[in-house]
Amino acid sequence: MSDLGDLAHDFSSLLLNGQAVAAAEKYWAVDIVSMEPENSREHGPAIVTGYKAAHYKLTSWLDHSAMEELSIDGPFITGDHFALFIDMLIKRRATGERQPFSEIAIYTVRDQKIIEERYFYE
Repeated sequence: MSDLGDLAHDFSSLLLNGQAVAAAEKYWAVDIVSMEPENSREHGPAIVTGYKAAHYKLTSWLDHSAMEELSIDGPFITGDHFALFIDMLIKRRATGERQPFSEIAIYTVRDQKIIEERYFYE
């Protein structure tokens, strides 16, 4: 398996085991760019740049929401990218409300670090 394949599989495994923060800390580049759909500004701007801003966005989201019943198809690897098809139930911590959620996540890797992540969902 390639270095990118190893990274993509390990990153996916960490996510599946509820360790999104550990996955970020291990694999995000200091200059990562994180992009959400423009209409998704629930916990911050749609695009953030830099490790500190992306880490804050992730931990802020996790403070408000929990990922339950997580399943991942992939990783699908091509060039310096890998994609994950992610399905989960999101539990809102304040209300206990659960809702299904699906997204496609595409990651760009340089020097064994994720330099860009793009999320696609409705």
